[in-house]
Amino acid sequence: MELRGRARDLRTDSAGDGEVLAEASMVIDVGDNRTITAATLDPPHEGAALLVGAQGGGGYRRKLDEILPGEREAGTALYYLLDDVAGATLIAGFAWSRHSDDWMNRDAVQHKQRPRPRFESRICSGLGPGTVSFARVEYDGDMRHHLTPTVEVADPDDPLSWHEIEPAPLVCCRRRRRVDVWREGTEVVIDAMFRDAVWEPDGTELSLHEYQIDAALDPRTMTVTRITATPGSLPFGDCQFAGPNVARLVGLPIADFRTSVIATLTGADGCTHLNDALRALAEVPVLLSHLGEAP
Repeated sequence: MELRGRARDLRTDSAGDGEVLAEASMVIDVGDNRTITAATLDPPHEGAALLVGAQGGGGYRRKLDEILPGEREAGTALYYLLDDVAGATLIAGFAWSRHSDDWMNRDAVQHKQRPRPRFESRICSGLGPGTVSFARVEYDGDMRHHLTPTVEVADPDDPLSWHEIEPAPLVCCRRRRRVDVWREGTEVVIDAMFRDAVWEPDGTELSLHEYQIDAALDPRTMTVTRITATPGSLPFGDCQFAGPNVARLVGLPIADFRTSVIATLTGADGCTHLNDALRALAEVPVLLSHLGEAP
């Protein structure tokens, strides 16, 4: 597969005028077993060549920290993109489900897995122990996912509402993220969204994973004072039960979310995609600094 990613930091003033503060892009080629075979980064980074051979699975993010030291701590747009390689390579093969009845076997050949995967009970809330979804997938081999038509997130009347988006290729899985932050009274307010989508052969875009996240921080400590995760389209009925567990993150420093989310919302208490959406909030202090606020 080929991963093409873009990220942008945009500051909007009180008059509604936007200013692009930072941009980054990547093109990552991925071969068998989610192994990176080529990487082109913008802004250029000497670590691009060292990414070749890294796998999108376990250990990828540790490798990323070794190759691009300091990028995670600085909350750069480039790191924001590269961190997503792990999750994107995990889910992207699902795009074939809209184009081939034999998509599971196609994906199995690509990743050298069994055609019918068996899931450990700790995987996530949607496929947790005792759930209907787990039984359907594990014992019946039924991998059907719930999908819904997407709603356009860009404003056609505002050219800065989203960065440039290329037309989707014939077989495509696309992840879109947005994290907005501003001061409101005595709070720092966060409004974020997350979406994975695939395309039908007729060009219809369908949402696979969707979450809306609303949160607030204490500006003195940059700890979470309230947070909710509202699910949109999710593949299995039991997936929705991960959302309420985000309340466990109240009181934690937002800057630590890259690691604390995974440690707090483990196994069947979490959701792979919700956790990804939450982890990205670790960059909120960087966004806040663009507003002249001291985290």
